[in-house]
Amino acid sequence: MASTTPPPPKSGGSGPFIIAALVMLLLMGGLIIWKLTGREEPKPPEPPPVASAPITPQLEEPPPPPPPLEEDAGKAPEKQVVKKGTVSGGSTCSATCSGEEPAGLRGILAGRAAQARGCYDRALRNNNTLQGRMTVNVKIGTGGQVCQANVGKNELGDPGLTSCVLQMFRSGTFPQPKGGCVDAQIPLNFQPKQ
Repeated sequence: MASTTPPPPKSGGSGPFIIAALVMLLLMGGLIIWKLTGREEPKPPEPPPVASAPITPQLEEPPPPPPPLEEDAGKAPEKQVVKKGTVSGGSTCSATCSGEEPAGLRGILAGRAAQARGCYDRALRNNNTLQGRMTVNVKIGTGGQVCQANVGKNELGDPGLTSCVLQMFRSGTFPQPKGGCVDAQIPLNFQPKQ
C-alpha cells in the first residue's frame, strides 16, 4: 500500500495578517465607543449662590456721642491730692509718696518713653513741624499700678499726642515699690527723624 502524505501547507498567505488587522480594528472601535459613551464629561462646578446684601438694622435714634476727652496739654499742672486708700487695681497712693523705687523701674519707664515715639509719629502726620519737650509725671502705687499720670511740661501743645502719651503710662503695670508709692518724672524730647 502506498502511503499518501498530505501536501505541505502553502506559505506566504495573507490570512494571519488579515486576522490581526481585524482584531486591531475591533479593539480600536471598542475603545472609541467606550470613550464616547462610557464617560460623561464632568460638569463645571456651579457658582456659589449669590448672597444677598446683609440687612443692617435701622436705629430709631443715633447712639449718644462719646464723652469728651480730658486734655492735659497746655494746662499748668494742677496739684492733685490723692487721699490714702485703695485705687483700682489694688494699688494705694498717698498724697506724699515715700516709697523706695524698685530695681529696674527706670529701665521700664525708659521703655515706655521709647514706645511713646509711636504717638509722636502719628501726630507728625498731621503736623510735620511738631517738635519739642514734654515731661510726664507718674505716681506708682504699692501694687505696681499707676495711680496718677499727668503732663508737667509740654512744649508741643498737641492734645492728641498728650492723650496718647499719657495713656501709654496709665495702662502700664510696673514693679512694686517698697514701703509706699513712688513718684517719677519722665522727660521726653520729640524731634523728627533726619
